[in-house]
Amino acid sequence: MHDTEAIRFYCGVSEQQWNHHPVAPGRYACVSPVYGRTAATKAVNRVCVPDRTLVIQDSGAFSDKERLSNEQALERQIAHAEQFGHTAPDGSIIGYAPQITHRASYDLLIDEKWEGGIRHKARWSEQDAELAVKMTVAAAHYLSQHRNGLGAVLSAQGVSARQYLKCAEQIIPFMVDGDIFGLGGWCITGKMPAQMLPVFRETMHMLIPFLASEGVKLLHIWGVIYPKALGELLKLCDMHGLKLSTDSAGPQVKPCFGSWGYGSWHDPAYQRPSAEIRGLERARHVELTRDWLDHFPEREPECYRFVPIKQKPVQLELLAS
Repeated sequence: MHDTEAIRFYCGVSEQQWNHHPVAPGRYACVSPVYGRTAATKAVNRVCVPDRTLVIQDSGAFSDKERLSNEQALERQIAHAEQFGHTAPDGSIIGYAPQITHRASYDLLIDEKWEGGIRHKARWSEQDAELAVKMTVAAAHYLSQHRNGLGAVLSAQGVSARQYLKCAEQIIPFMVDGDIFGLGGWCITGKMPAQMLPVFRETMHMLIPFLASEGVKLLHIWGVIYPKALGELLKLCDMHGLKLSTDSAGPQVKPCFGSWGYGSWHDPAYQRPSAEIRGLERARHVELTRDWLDHFPEREPECYRFVPIKQKPVQLELLAS
């Protein structure tokens, strides 16, 4: 895994067509059973997944105003993977279940809040996040006991570096070879870099050496494609022997809004394409994004660097007490 990729990219898929063209996420996709920014618009994620695309299956927790039980969340994931997929030559639908390599635990997100039935980005307080950590750990434990032959993405949450590490310490015992440790709660980073980068940096400086010492090999950061955060995280992963992946629906929708590229290849002059070729442009943008992430150190040398934190992190042995 990851033999030629600096950062593996899983393209978020949420449609059955891309503007009258086939959905084209490439080698890897991330699929959630539900989607929606408001309680009113939340719906089953009716997707098409090409038959050669490998999938990590998200839990859909980010769209749940009313939280399910861990059992219900897993049942939803299983049912979705059996119902949706690609069309067989006889016109029947073949579910994407055989294409799933890893299924995500049903963590409780600490970077989103619901107000009046609308979900928006907002960081929880550390005290409020204690419950989220407890429920996130319980979700990881549940999925680890109900794998159904699949690998797991066991995700952590936490507002502070200390809280995040304590969550990770409780999740590590549930992991087996081939599992992925999931970094939840950071998709807000690119929207609020001044606020989020310092705590992200402190957390990763503390977390990555710990994960490496526990034998973790694979790391996935949910919903982050912000170059500065990815570069610093990748550098730490490379220093400690971890392979990194990320997911985002952004690359397949950006051309629809007249936006193109990230970091060094962002094109401010790009214009929204005509309806006839919009789906093709979406596919091309996904392909170019994957190539960019595959070669991230060379493409973004100013982002791919070790950035020391101003204060020394709290010693790991003190956090276990």
